[in-house]
Amino acid sequence: MDDQLLKDMVARLKPVLKDTDAALVILRRYWTTRMALVWSVLDVHRAANELELALTQNEAVQVLESLHLSYNRHLGLRWEDITAHITEHVLGRKLTKREIHQFVHHDRLTIQR
Repeated sequence: MDDQLLKDMVARLKPVLKDTDAALVILRRYWTTRMALVWSVLDVHRAANELELALTQNEAVQVLESLHLSYNRHLGLRWEDITAHITEHVLGRKLTKREIHQFVHHDRLTIQR
């Protein structure tokens, strides 16, 4: 597991943890014999922006939930699965020329409010 993800997990739990350093050690040890691939709503927004679309936060969460429910361990999840889901369900709105420029040239995501 990516160490930054583990640190993020501990940071989220910090209000209820007595010893965050110990928690991080335990999580690191736990994940030495496991693997998890993490997809986030930012990945979904990036995929939408590549299609020149902007999704709302709720739409991005719905995409993740839907892909999770239909996930097949033998096939995995590919970037194309995310873009196909967005396209098939006609989600989002078209990006403006300015938003496309910001995405292409400055790697700025557009998230529909």
